[in-house]
Amino acid sequence: MNTTVFSRIRNITILIFIGIFAVAATGAQGSPGDAPPSSGAGSSMAASSQAALALLDAVDSAQQYSSISYTGAMEITQGSRVLKKQYIAYARGSDHVLLEFTNPEDRGVRMLRLDASIWMYFPSEGDTIRISGSLMRQGLMGSNLSYEEVAEGESLRSSYSAEIVKEEILDGRPCTVVKLTSSKSDISYPVRILWVDSERKVPLKIELYVRSGLLMKTMYIRNLQKISGRLLPTSIEIVDALKKNSKTLFSMHNIKLDIALPDSMFTMQALTK
Repeated sequence: MNTTVFSRIRNITILIFIGIFAVAATGAQGSPGDAPPSSGAGSSMAASSQAALALLDAVDSAQQYSSISYTGAMEITQGSRVLKKQYIAYARGSDHVLLEFTNPEDRGVRMLRLDASIWMYFPSEGDTIRISGSLMRQGLMGSNLSYEEVAEGESLRSSYSAEIVKEEILDGRPCTVVKLTSSKSDISYPVRILWVDSERKVPLKIELYVRSGLLMKTMYIRNLQKISGRLLPTSIEIVDALKKNSKTLFSMHNIKLDIALPDSMFTMQALTK
């Protein structure tokens, strides 16, 4: 890989807004058979797990769509520096995503995600790069979202157990606090804590922890919009817990759901056209 392209990868902001909250929220889905047998304290734990899974199923149902297109923006704050990017996005399911940047500095730069594989195309160099290895841990254009987190996709669904921790008021809204825990070694964040709006079935806040218990990031929904009968997050902020004044604000506009997107849109030919 030439130095110029490597530098572009480290400094290009890629917004994978699609499913940031839906993926985290539905990661713990399972079947009733996944719960431990009922007996004493175990019965209480099983009930909590079942209630948590039912709540997450409701979150998933409230936000389901087969495809989406939108225009997006991101604002990255790193200390006193603020970067702004715009793009258009198309996605089918959670594993077919095509982004194209429209801001002058990155015009024509595209990203294609197929399942867990991610490719970047840089028109000024005429190069296509598959993101892998250490690059997966890079922040997307210095943002607070990594390629690794983006590529996890729906694999989270079978990776976590869930329990209801408590009920709490957040920003004036009654919320159910749900804890997701994973024993898998290849999970970016083995512990996730969600504040789910009890009435609207939308996560309003998510905390992401590493195995040691250290808080790494917090996600906040800053705006909700009703689209085609579904209440969707249209503005999300990700805050780095370890760096002072380090955050990324993602926003979506002109959203269209359940539209026809051809197979040809999600190909290497479309990526490099």
